[in-house]
Formats: sequence, structure tokens, C-alpha cells
Amino acid sequence: MMRHCNSVFQAQDIWYLLDTEDKTDRKLYIANCPICNKRMALYSYLDIKGNFYFEKYFYSGGADKIKKRLKKDVTATMLGFRDKYKAPSGFKYGKNVEVKRKGKTVEIKQYACDFNGNRILVKRIERV
Repeated sequence: MMRHCNSVFQAQDIWYLLDTEDKTDRKLYIANCPICNKRMALYSYLDIKGNFYFEKYFYSGGADKIKKRLKKDVTATMLGFRDKYKAPSGFKYGKNVEVKRKGKTVEIKQYACDFNGNRILVKRIERV
């Protein structure tokens, strides 16, 4: 979750970064503010030596600089994950779709869906 202009919103992309000798669980959250459309980046990590969590926001040019600097450390991205795996992931829900012909239900399709719009056909029930 990112904050700006008195609002809280989701990041558009998340970069998962390599661990270093003193930092672990490094992430870079990237987004545009929905109110003022300012480019933003939130850099976060867990310090192993001091055992504390660190977060720092970067805006506009600073966001571009931190993205350029950390690009070499990226192991995975959330957008890359969504593009690579079109199947539902994370929280899932079921969706039933009735196929009708001439007003009668001919078939029921059951889908597994996630909240990113991905869905996959799980079961098909034919009705006579």
C-alpha cells in the first residue's frame, strides 16, 4: 500500500530485488498517484544487522533514478508474473456460467477466477 495526496492505493508494479549481505526482503513498489498523477517509488527492505524495517518514498525524478539504479538487482516483477502465468493465482473464487439455447440451460461452465481478471475452466456440466 502506498500513500500520497491523503489517499492510500495499490502499487501498479512490484520489483523483487536480490538480497545483499546486510539487507533482505528488498522490494521496490512503483505507482502513479491517482489524484495528482505523480510518479512514485517506495523502496523497502529488512536490515539484518539492526533488525529493523526500512521504507523510503521517491518522487518524480528521484523515482526514475532509483528504478534505474536497482534495475540490475531485479529477480522478478509482479507484472512479469501476471504476464507469464495467465492462470489464477492468489485469492481465488468460483464462477458458474450457464449456456442457454432457446431459453433452456444446455450447459454449465465452472471457472476458477482471481481478482486480476484471470480465469480457467475447471468443469463442464452438460444438461440434456
